[in-house]
This record gives sequence, structure tokens and C-alpha cells, in this order.
Amino acid sequence: MSEGTRATDAARLTPIASRRRGRIAALLVLAALVLVPAPRGARAQVRGLITGPGETAFPIAVTELQGGGESARLFTATLTRDLDLSGFFRMLDPGSFIDGGGSSVDDVNFGNWASIGARLLVTGRITSAGGDVTIEARLFDVAERRQLGGKRYTGSSRDVRRMANRFADEILLMLTGEAGPFDSRVAFISTRSGRFKELYVMNLDGSDLRQLTRNQTINLSPSWAPDAKSLVFTSFKDGHPKLYEMDVLSGRERLVPTGTGMVMGASFAPDGREIAVTRSSGKGDSEILLVSPDGGVISRLTESQTINVSPSFSPNGSQIAFCSGRTGSPQIYVMGTAGGQPRRVTSRGSYNTQPVWSPKGDKIAYTGRVDGHFQIFVVGADGGEATQITSSRGDNVDPTWSPDGRYLIFSSTRAGKAQLYFTDARGVRQRQLITSPGSDSSPAWSSRLE
Repeated sequence: MSEGTRATDAARLTPIASRRRGRIAALLVLAALVLVPAPRGARAQVRGLITGPGETAFPIAVTELQGGGESARLFTATLTRDLDLSGFFRMLDPGSFIDGGGSSVDDVNFGNWASIGARLLVTGRITSAGGDVTIEARLFDVAERRQLGGKRYTGSSRDVRRMANRFADEILLMLTGEAGPFDSRVAFISTRSGRFKELYVMNLDGSDLRQLTRNQTINLSPSWAPDAKSLVFTSFKDGHPKLYEMDVLSGRERLVPTGTGMVMGASFAPDGREIAVTRSSGKGDSEILLVSPDGGVISRLTESQTINVSPSFSPNGSQIAFCSGRTGSPQIYVMGTAGGQPRRVTSRGSYNTQPVWSPKGDKIAYTGRVDGHFQIFVVGADGGEATQITSSRGDNVDPTWSPDGRYLIFSSTRAGKAQLYFTDARGVRQRQLITSPGSDSSPAWSSRLE
């Protein structure tokens, strides 16, 4: 890929290499170039103030890209939604904007933006050539009158939404030291196509929604491979619950043979070399096994003659969290993938299940029953007092972490039928993610796309 060119204004462009990887790269031929940021001291002055979603809502103005057109409006709308969803920012009304921004420090009238209360400013430009579009976007600190950084992306008009998602991730990286979660995908189970539970995948904002299975039966428990190119899931399409893997782009599907017994869910190890599988004999018990991607059994982790379900790997793959009824009621346990004695993590509640390990390794989200309804909790990986994230009516279940560990998606019946909701990890800001004509459940959040 070409290293690109330099900008003609005061902000020089430094190329960043990008790679084509199959059709994922073809969807977005990103010639991503970093716009030289402001001096380190200026960046730190903003970064030190932004610590977590909901801590401080920084007023930010996002202008429409210069050059106009539908692609410019789509980029601006997508970026605005991402930043608003992050909880770090207070989006300023475009109706209050005095001018359209600028492409460099010399072009921006910082006084105009300060007068409407903006602390941060996003500006940009879009150009078209030979069927491709190029978007150049910048972030400014209004108070310090400095550019914090920016990016240039080149691709087709179909890639504009993803360009916006990637720039939202870059903005969080510039201000917090950690990239955002927006350039990712969400898999889930839905009845939107009828009464059957089919597997779907979409962008975080609901765009590029695709139905992956059409077997008109029950499909359950999707789990992403580490590279976000394939999924494993349980399907009854052959009359019994079995484990399948599907390539998301091609739709190719294969059976993962796991021996005798019914498969009740599975999850990939972080390195993709192992899959933790829940297998039941149908006699009221279930055990967790480690299998290779081709289905060969590596080891049997549990042998407690009771229910052991919902395995979730720690980020380094050395441990799994799981639900077990070995003490009488379902509780969350942790054990090493090499074996050993399980350690109980949850200490309160009579029914705790669906553990999901945070990508940072410090927390485990799970579903617990409170006063007859299920709610989402987060507990330290070493145990201790759990934090209740949801408290709404209905049931809140199926938590899944964002790739940066700052957010969760879950399924909730708080408004009637099951729908997907988004929240920060403290539960301060909870929003319905999309509106579905059916019931949506079992969300699984992918790693960041490449």
C-alpha cells in the first residue's frame, strides 16, 4: 500500500503502514496516516482529565466534513453517535456552530468555538477521486489552541462508516491512552426473521446487519474467534445440539466434532488453539472440556457430577471462569486451564451464572438473580464484593465485554421483548443499542477488527 502524501498545511502527515487481510481489508482499504499531534505536554493536559465514561463529559463539537455530500454526512453522524455513546463527551448542537472549523491550527477560529462552550473540536475534509474517497479528520484542544492529532483514511464510499468508527477509537486513544471499541462487530441470536432463533452479526450501531444462519431451528451461544473472522455456536439443525464454526465473511460452516453428548456452549481461548466446550450426557450433569479447533479432546477440566457450564477464558488463557452447581446453587468459579481445584468467586446470591472475563483480566461480569429477576453484576477476578450494574424490571442477561473492557452489551426484557442494551462497566449510562422487530439475545462482542 502506498505511504501516501504530505498535507500542504502546517500539519504534516506521517504514514502508517496498513495491511490487506482478505475481504475484511477489502471492505476498508485504509491508507491510515497519522497527522502529527501537538506536543506531549498539551496532550497530557487533556488526557489527565479524562479518566472513565461518565467521570467527565467533555463538551465537543463535531463539524461536518468540508466537501459535503452523503458520505460526509454519514461520517459525521457515525462519529457523533460513537462519541456520544462512549460517555466521555457532551455533544454540542451543530445549530450553535458559528463557523465550519478549519484544516489546521492557523485556520481554526478558537475564539468562536470557545464562545459556544467547546473544549474539543473535530474538523475534517472529504475528497473523491477514481471511485475512492479520502477523509482527513483532526482533533483540536480549543482551550489550548492546539491540534491533538488526526488521521487520513482512503477507501470506497462503502467504507465511510468504518472510517468514522476507527477515528472515534483514535480520539479515545489520544485522550485516554487507550483506543475505543467502535471498530468491532456484535454477533447475537434473534427471532427477527420469524419464530426461529437465527444467528446475526452487525456493526455496533446496527449497520451492516447480516443473517448468518437460515436453518429454521434453534441456534445458541455465539462466541468469536480471537481474530474476529469466525464464530462458534450451538445449533439444533441436525436435531441435537452440536457445535459449529462459521466463517463470517464467506458463510462457510463446519461441524466441530466433540465426542458423545450434547454441546451446550463453547468459547475460544485467546490464542485460538483451544475451545472450552460444555458437554452434557443428558442425565442432569454437564462438564467442561478443552478441545482443539478440529474437535479433538485435549483435557477434561471438571468432574464434579453436577452442572458445569458457561466457560470463559482469562485474557492470558491460563484460567477459565465458569458456572457450577457443585455447592448446591449455581455460582461462579475460577480454575486453571491446566487443572487444579476451582475457586469460588461469587459469595452472595442463590443463582449466579454466565460469567464473562474482562479483556483487561481484572473483572468478571455475570448474571445473578435478585428478587425473582436476573440482573448484571461485575466482580473482581479475585472475588470480593460484586457491583450490581442493572436494576431495571424484567430480566437482564447475557453480558459481553467490549474489546477495551470499558463497556458491556447485554440482553434485557425491561421494555417487553428481549433487546440489546449498551452500558459502561459501572452501569451509569444504559441505552438500548438497536430496535429489533424480534427478540434479541446472546450478544457476543468481537475483538477490534484489523
